[in-house]
This record gives sequence, C-alpha cells and structure tokens, in this order.
Amino acid sequence: GAPLVPIADALLFAGDGWRALQNVGGIGNVTIVPPDGTLASVRAFDTGPGVTVIDAVVRRLAPSMRYDEDGRLAARGTPIAEVIDELLAHPYFAAEPPKSTGRELFDEAYVARFIERCREVRRDASDEDVIATATAFTARSIADAYRRFLPEPVTEVLLSGGGAKNGTLRTMIAEQLAPLAVRT
Repeated sequence: GAPLVPIADALLFAGDGWRALQNVGGIGNVTIVPPDGTLASVRAFDTGPGVTVIDAVVRRLAPSMRYDEDGRLAARGTPIAEVIDELLAHPYFAAEPPKSTGRELFDEAYVARFIERCREVRRDASDEDVIATATAFTARSIADAYRRFLPEPVTEVLLSGGGAKNGTLRTMIAEQLAPLAVRT
C-alpha cells in the first residue's frame, strides 16, 4: 500500500500552499503535495528511521516496555549530538530521492552498535540519554532530508503515524524544522 499513499495524500491534502506530509511510522517518509494537488508534481521518499530505532532501543534498555510512551523517557535524557552526527554521515542520508529504506538497514545489529556507540562517546550516558539520542536522530534525519531535498516552498508539515503520538519526538521535529508550521 505504501506506493499508493502519495496519490491519496495529494487528493486529500492539496490546499493553500505546499505541504509536506511526514509519516513517522517504523520508517519515516514524506510526501510533498503542491497546492493544486497535481499528481505530476507530487514527490515522496523515505527520510530515514521513524520509530524503529527508538522502539528497539527502548525494548533493549527497558525490556518491560515496547516503546517510549509519549516520549517520557527521551524527555528525561540529553541527546548525544556526536553520535547523531556520525549516524547522519551514512551514505543513505546523502543519496538523492527517490529512495527507500527499511529494517534491513536499521536492524538489531544497528541498534546494538548504536547503544554501544552512545556509551563509548559518553561513558556516563543514562538509558534516557540513549533513548533521547535515538529520538533526536529521527528528528534530525527528517530535518536533514528537508534541507537537502525539498526545493519546494513548503509552509506546513503534517505529521502522522505512531511517532506523531510521541510528544518528545513531535517537539524535536518542530524545533528542527522551525520556522515551518508542524502539526498532526
């Protein structure tokens, strides 16, 4: 169904200006919708991880939890910027759209290396710091994709997917995309 989503997005969300419809499911993906909804002008691509890395980190560090409900754990931590910078240097993020990614890149081995790297860079990193880093990684990967690959004059970002329910992630995305209006 994912390849058909941009068509529905264009039909449902054409409006006064260019919009970015950012899904934050397991993987993050964006559909850019022109004001008139012309399908020939609609673009879509994966921005990188959505909640897949966050959820896997939470399951490893807090095994009784399946995910970080409303981002409460991430809100108590401090992201490790050096780790995020290293992760964003991966060739996927520099690749031009159209592009797609999935759990084949952000798998359990990736998550294990991610946690290990957080602990190497900041020896006193708490579990909340590691979860905050995973959350900030998703937010920064979305913003990075917009800066690199959205020449359209987008004025509004509409968030959807499970990640849109994570208050800390929503706040981080809004901060990274400012001054764009971000709403669910």
